[in-house]
Amino acid sequence: MIFTDTDKENLTAAANTKERVTGYTHDFYNYPARFSPIMAREFIEHFTEPGDLILDPFMGGGTTLVEAKLLGRDSIGFDISTLAEFLSSVKTNPLSLSRLKIISKWLEKITKEVNCKSDVPRPEKWIEKGYQRNLSNSQTWPIRKVLEQYLYYLSLEKFSQKEQKFVRCILLKTGQWALDSTKEIPSIIKFKNKILENLIKMKNGSMDFNESASSSFSKTINAPAKEIKNHKRLFNQSPKLVLTSPPYPGVHVVYHRWQIFGRKETPAPFWIANSLDGHGLTYYAMGNRQQKGLTDYYSNIKESFDSISKICDKNTVVAQIIAFSNIEWQLPKYLETMNEAGFEEVILDEKRIWRDVPNRKWYANYNKQSTSSREVVLFHKLIN
Repeated sequence: MIFTDTDKENLTAAANTKERVTGYTHDFYNYPARFSPIMAREFIEHFTEPGDLILDPFMGGGTTLVEAKLLGRDSIGFDISTLAEFLSSVKTNPLSLSRLKIISKWLEKITKEVNCKSDVPRPEKWIEKGYQRNLSNSQTWPIRKVLEQYLYYLSLEKFSQKEQKFVRCILLKTGQWALDSTKEIPSIIKFKNKILENLIKMKNGSMDFNESASSSFSKTINAPAKEIKNHKRLFNQSPKLVLTSPPYPGVHVVYHRWQIFGRKETPAPFWIANSLDGHGLTYYAMGNRQQKGLTDYYSNIKESFDSISKICDKNTVVAQIIAFSNIEWQLPKYLETMNEAGFEEVILDEKRIWRDVPNRKWYANYNKQSTSSREVVLFHKLIN
């Protein structure tokens, strides 16, 4: 890789942008630890050409895949979380204008009907499995009840799976706004108004995406990165760019739950998305963040990138954004692990790109702490 001074300036500026994740389908949901579309766009434009393939082995909320499709690149995303696969699929496959109009009329009609006094059959199977945990206290039960109504009425409609997922994503986004790490649960009137507000925003975002996106290939897979080598049939070419943000070693990021009042977790997002879960934080974080030496984490990272190496070639660039709870020993260990998996680091002008990200942890917002995380952008290529 050869970088000009302009290349270095552009990549560094894109990595350090403080602009919010917004536009097109990006803000369909606030997925934890997501990176800026501006950065994704700059990296994609720099390292690839239209028609090239891009891989995100830890796709999360799908930022890489959305930008790839907007820029005419094929893309494949993997994630161990069913919620991540749900979100990335919705974001990269928006509805047509005609179907958006039909969905809008239906949702506006249903919103007038739902209320706390009406009863519908409850989702007993989800309740039995604990997906409504911490949603039935004196403050949260009204939101839970109207969500049940929306989902019940949705189940009665003959919408396609794609249309069902779009409505569920609206409910998911609104539910997150109402329940996740909020100090005050909104009234039902405010909640219903927010449903319609999000409908308009997501409808407009979908229309903008449809107008700007190419017909390039985009595929989302619910599978861990270590299984990528088992999906070689999907890769008709090696990825030109692997752009991703893997779980951070030793850093507390809740990928799979909402925090009710910032304290009690609920797996409700999976119920709303109709996606099974059942796993704890260590499953998504690749290991217990308190484990001495983070042995499980680094073992999983090695296995993941060893699998990724099997579908790469000498022209593949791996760009990843990552943070550490203890940089002094965790960064060298991470680089050593990447080397063991078959990758060598490439540094811009003997300097890495570092960026400060304020209020990265969910509880920083809730407790109004001024915590921040330093993230680093790492570039790797296969060892010759």
